[in-house]
Amino acid sequence: MTHRRAAVLGLVLLSAACSVTTEKKPAPKPVADPAPKPLVQISGVAELEDTNPDPNIVEVNLAAAPADVELVPGHMTHMLSFNGSTPGPMLHARVGNRIIVHFTNNLAEPTTIHWHGLRITPEMDGNPMVVPPIMPGETFTYDFVAPDAGTFWYHPHLDTIEQIPRGLYAPIVIEEKEKDAPVFTAERMHVLTDVRLTAAYQHDKFRTPMDMMMGRFGDRILANGSTQPITGTIARGAIERWRIVNTSPARSMDVAVEGGSFRVIGTDGGLLPEPYTATRVSIAVGQRFDFEVSADDPNATDVKLVGHFPTQDANGNVKDLAMPLADYAVDGDVTAEPPVYPVVTLPEIPASFQEQKLVLSDMQDAKGNLVMTMNGMDGRDLPMAMFTQGVPVRFTIKNAMMHAHPFHFHGQFFQILTRQGKPANEPGLKDVVFVDGNETVTIETSFENPGEWMYHCHIAEHAEQGMMAELHVDPQ
Repeated sequence: MTHRRAAVLGLVLLSAACSVTTEKKPAPKPVADPAPKPLVQISGVAELEDTNPDPNIVEVNLAAAPADVELVPGHMTHMLSFNGSTPGPMLHARVGNRIIVHFTNNLAEPTTIHWHGLRITPEMDGNPMVVPPIMPGETFTYDFVAPDAGTFWYHPHLDTIEQIPRGLYAPIVIEEKEKDAPVFTAERMHVLTDVRLTAAYQHDKFRTPMDMMMGRFGDRILANGSTQPITGTIARGAIERWRIVNTSPARSMDVAVEGGSFRVIGTDGGLLPEPYTATRVSIAVGQRFDFEVSADDPNATDVKLVGHFPTQDANGNVKDLAMPLADYAVDGDVTAEPPVYPVVTLPEIPASFQEQKLVLSDMQDAKGNLVMTMNGMDGRDLPMAMFTQGVPVRFTIKNAMMHAHPFHFHGQFFQILTRQGKPANEPGLKDVVFVDGNETVTIETSFENPGEWMYHCHIAEHAEQGMMAELHVDPQ
């Protein structure tokens, strides 16, 4: 049992033995949007059903439970699921909506839900150190207002080394206000991950020492829960919004579009001030990207989302393996107006700021166990880092290891300023930064969201072995 799981179970037992009185907070209020139009249709995954007739409130029922799912055609795999599917159904709302999620834990173990990327209150963030985990058979209601538009995702934040790889992950879309929302011919969701299966097509629990060092890589790539590419049709001339989420346990995903042109229009924190073109985009674990895809190739018969994965041939040479993740057949013609994007202004980079250094490394403890360290310590033993809301902080994150770390901050956005001392060309607000082996990255945040928050490597094996700590943001 890891230190963190022992601490969590201790907290559960303590909460059962003690009577704790907390101040009851009023329910969050939605930001009224008179007579809003229905949410845009997003293809690719099912949606959670909104049971509330109020157009400014999204109220849904969600349950985690074991389920048999068909990841590989013709073979059933026993996984964990949200509402019977993996990925789970999409949470879909508009910025300013009040979101109420009645969550039931039908697993045989405790769990929580972390709403990755949503800057909500700590009590709703799924941190088991702030609110006790949801025990088997229990129900908990998450209740918050969606503060930011963008593409996000939800997953457990307890025993993530098992619960996420076994299927507990799902996308979130928070739409822009109607007056700000760009209009596309269509919108599509692409949830990417990998999985390791046994010869009997069941989840392989076995972990090697290399898995614990580098993170667990699967032997099959899944797109919207299947080893087969996502399929559908696209009209020639269409301009679409493709949302992409990397929920992999450890694998970064390089993706590109074939059969049409694309621009990057959004990242973790929503739309960019200016779209930019790219040949290939690398998506770290936990990150999201939104593409504007134009089916503008007059000779193309399909438009594909293609993943590029390094692989070794029989001689040990590393080669690029191109794999279609989505394949949309061109069918029909349409004339599309270019989307009109709202004015987006990123926070200015201030002249004065607090400096914070974070060194990621590893060591062996007294028993010879591998520990992933933050500033030379098991992150769970680090003193709580203290900050003040609205005060700019510049983090210099140095990776002293040869293995990469996708580093995530809960409840906050930041901007990536430099890599290896040179300006980083990575526009937009982020909540995950990829820090390559032996690389130093500088990011800046103003900690706009007060409360107690986790910050950690998003590779579960690394977080479980110590690369996870907590910080506190005092309200201004």
